[in-house]
Amino acid sequence: MIDLVFVPIHEGGHLLFGYFGHAPMVAGGTLLQLLVPLALAVYFCFQRQMAGTAFCLFCFFEQFLPIATYMADARAQELPLLTVGDPEFVEHDWFTMFSSLGILQHDTQIASFVRIAGWLGMVSVVVWLAWRGLAKTAPSSKIAI
Repeated sequence: MIDLVFVPIHEGGHLLFGYFGHAPMVAGGTLLQLLVPLALAVYFCFQRQMAGTAFCLFCFFEQFLPIATYMADARAQELPLLTVGDPEFVEHDWFTMFSSLGILQHDTQIASFVRIAGWLGMVSVVVWLAWRGLAKTAPSSKIAI
């Protein structure tokens, strides 16, 4: 369900980065999809709001999963594509990016790495938040003199 929140952010990234040319426009969807939760995590961190920081970091890493699914589809192009423009000119972001880099044949391998990084990141955030919670509730080991 949280991924549905990021669909308009992803599509908005294409529009926003489209001002800088075709390549930034193609990558812009994924860039904004990742920048939004990361920027919010940084904001909450500076506000010393650790729960907000953890939530946004978790969302950041969670977005690696649908991105990996999209990456793995680069050659097959079986996923339905959304667009804010003319549906006649819709292109698969990762097919375009991987093709231009000459690494299209590695789409599923790269996607597997991204998916693993997403899971590791989400688990790390949960462990970090639990550790912080336990550290606050543990009795102090300092001895008053």
